Amino acid sequence: MAREEEMGSGWIQVPAAWTALEPERLVGAVMIIGATDSGKSTLVRWLAERLLVCHGRMGWLDGDIGQSSLGVPSTMSLAMLDGVPEGLPRPRKSFFVGAVSPRGHMLPLLVGTLRLRQQATAAGVTALVVDTTGLVAAEAGGGALKEWKIELLQPQTVIAVQAERELEHLLAPLRRDRRITLHVLEPAAAVRRRSPEERAAWRARLFRDYFAGGETVRMVLRGRPVYGLEKAVPGQLLSLNDAEGFSVSLGIILGRRGEELEILTPAADLRQVAGVRIGDLRLDPGTGNEI
Repeated sequence: MAREEEMGSGWIQVPAAWTALEPERLVGAVMIIGATDSGKSTLVRWLAERLLVCHGRMGWLDGDIGQSSLGVPSTMSLAMLDGVPEGLPRPRKSFFVGAVSPRGHMLPLLVGTLRLRQQATAAGVTALVVDTTGLVAAEAGGGALKEWKIELLQPQTVIAVQAERELEHLLAPLRRDRRITLHVLEPAAAVRRRSPEERAAWRARLFRDYFAGGETVRMVLRGRPVYGLEKAVPGQLLSLNDAEGFSVSLGIILGRRGEELEILTPAADLRQVAGVRIGDLRLDPGTGNEI
C-alpha cells in the first residue's frame, strides 16, 4: 500500500515498492528510466532526499531536456545536495543540448551526461541519481539511447518504471547483466498523463520565466568560437558557454549584423563567456512558445 511521506515540496503518496529499494544501500550512479508521464521525476526527487540521509553529499543529474525539473528545457543540469532543500535545488552546472527532444540530438545528450557525471565525481558525491528523457521506443531510437547511456555511465543500479511492457526491449538483457542491479517498478497510482499541448505549455512557462528579467545585449563574436553560426536567425536559442563548455546562460537571438549578435539574455556578466553554441530550437521571446 502507498503511504504519505513529506518531501521538500510537500506531501506525496509513496508506493510500497519505492521503500523496498532500500535507499541506504544505493551508491554510485543510480539511473532512472521510463516512458513519458511515468512519474520518473517524482521518484527521482524522493530518492534524492532519501539518499541524503546516507550520504554527506549526493548529486542529482537532470537529463530530461524536454520536461526539465532543475534547469531550463534544452539543457541538462547537475545539482549537489548537502541537505534537503525547501524547493528544487539550484543547478551547479548546465550543459546545453539546444533542443527539447532527443531525436536528432543523441550525441550531445550522451556527451552532456558524461561530462556532468565527471563533475559530480570530481565534487566528491558518493551517490548520483540520473533522470533521463521519456524516449524509450525502440523504433524511435530510445532503446539504443538508453542502452548506450547505461554503457557509458556504468551505473551500479538501474530503476525502470514500466506500466506494461514498453521497456522490455531494454530490460531483457539488463536482467542478465551482472554489472547492474535492476529494479522494475510500476508507475505510482497518482501519475497523470499530460497531453503534448500541456507539456509544450509547461516548457513555454519555464522559458518565459527564465527570460522575464533578461536584457538586450550586443555581443561581438570575433575571437570567440561560435558553433552553429549558420543557424543565427531571430528567435534561435543559444547558450553562452564558459571556458569548459558548460552553459553560463541561455539567450535568444534578436538580430545579427556581421560579427555582432543582438541577444536577449538574463546573463549579468558576459566576461565569463568563452564561446557560443547555437541550438536547433526557436522561441518567441515574449511568450516562450516554440516557433
